[in-house]
Amino acid sequence: MYNADMSHLPISVHVLTKNSAKTLERCLQSVHGCAQILIIDGGSTDTTLEIAKRHGAKIIAQPASALQRSAIRDFAAVRNVGLAAATQPWILALDSDEEASEELMEEIRKTMQQYSNGGMQQSAFWIPRRYRLPSGELVVHATTYPNERIYLFRKDAAEEWVKPVHERVRFRPATTIGRLRGWTIADLGTVAEYKEKNRRYLALERERSQHLGWIAWIGRVLRTVRSRLIAILKLAWIWLLPHRGKRLPLTQEWARFWYAWRLVVETFPLRHR
Repeated sequence: MYNADMSHLPISVHVLTKNSAKTLERCLQSVHGCAQILIIDGGSTDTTLEIAKRHGAKIIAQPASALQRSAIRDFAAVRNVGLAAATQPWILALDSDEEASEELMEEIRKTMQQYSNGGMQQSAFWIPRRYRLPSGELVVHATTYPNERIYLFRKDAAEEWVKPVHERVRFRPATTIGRLRGWTIADLGTVAEYKEKNRRYLALERERSQHLGWIAWIGRVLRTVRSRLIAILKLAWIWLLPHRGKRLPLTQEWARFWYAWRLVVETFPLRHR
């Protein structure tokens, strides 16, 4: 039952971890009002599990079938483990280097109230994400914004997580999806860290695309061209006009262009022959 003082929000929080001690403390502190925290761990050897236990989290091992050389090769399969273990009617998914802002948690609290009173029909919500600079300042302007993901939803509205990379939830028919204005916060690493992380994603996408063929690849090219043209227009608007608040550094913006085009190159059908 919903508790109005936010001490027991009816939410199971899902966090995937692997040696995440550097960021996990702040992540879990941001969702301390939720009834259940699930840590789906990939064999951490640092203090990740100690931090998780201190916050009362239930720890679940990532399935071996979803791993390759101790790294996740199927993110949907790992998240489905958490979905099956959830005891609460609502799910909130976070990355281990991400946290829920105070504004988001307050909005979620009000959403829970409205839903329990019959005043809310949506069963899933888009949540925007903002980057945080090493200085602690939030990035207000970036071409990837609003950077939304459907990471808050009712368990009974979800069929399963799908897609091995850049996973998403497949919902039951007639599920109504809303939007929240509060955001999650992700610390911005270096460009080198961003590229290293995404090289792993590229390898998984390359493996996944081996049997998709030319039509799927051409569709990807067209979507990439469209998205990059939009990003260029947004980049011009951000940098050529005066704005209040921090902009995402240009080196980080170009890194995101790099990933989009590397994805096209790495999934080129002739590379698999």
